[in-house]
Amino acid sequence: MIVGDTQQKLLSKLLESKAGLTVDELAGEIDITRSAVKQHLSGMERSGYVQHTSSKSGGRPRFLYTLTESGIDLFPKRYSWFSRVMFESLRKKIGASKFGAYMFELGVDMSATAIPRLVGKTRVERVVEIVKIMNETGFAARATPPGKGEKLPRIECKNCVFHDLSKDYTEVCQFDLGFLSGLMGAPIEHQECMQRGGQACRFRFLPMA
Repeated sequence: MIVGDTQQKLLSKLLESKAGLTVDELAGEIDITRSAVKQHLSGMERSGYVQHTSSKSGGRPRFLYTLTESGIDLFPKRYSWFSRVMFESLRKKIGASKFGAYMFELGVDMSATAIPRLVGKTRVERVVEIVKIMNETGFAARATPPGKGEKLPRIECKNCVFHDLSKDYTEVCQFDLGFLSGLMGAPIEHQECMQRGGQACRFRFLPMA
C-alpha cells in the first residue's frame, strides 16, 4: 500500500497520541469528513498499519485507533547513522584488524540461533537452508552449482543488507563470513564482493582440513 498525504497526516496524529484517537477526533485534527477518515483508516487497517480497540462510553461503543508496529516503522529511522557512530568508535578503540575479527566472531555467535534449522540435514541440504535463512533476513541469495572438483553448492548474493555501511567499513563483510561459517561449521572464502567491484557477493565453503 502506498501512503498518500492524507493517510500520512492521520498516521502522524496517531504517532503523537499513543493512547489512540477516535474517528471524530482525527476528523477534527486534519479537517476532513468523518466518512473520509473511516475510509482511510479501513485501508490502513487492512494493510496492518493501524488497529482499533473498543470501549463503552455512556453505553455506546467507542473505537480508539492506534498505530501498529508496522505503522510506526513507516516513519524514518536512523539505524544506519547509529551503526556508523558505533562502528567508528569501536574501530578507533580497538583498531581495524581487531574490529574485523570482532565482526567475524559476532557473525559466528549470531549463527547459533539458526543452527537448530540445520540439524539432521546433509551438507548440501544445509547450503539450501542457509540460502533460505539469508533471504529471510533481506539478502537476495541463491545456491549456485559447485565448482570443478567440489561437492558443495556455492552461494551468490545480489543484495547485501549492509551495503551502505560496508562502503566505509569493509570489516562489516566479516560478519557475513562468520555467520555463514558458523552455520556450516566450515571455513569460507569470499570469492567476489560487490563493494570491491564485483557483480555479486559470492561465497565458497572450503573443505575441512
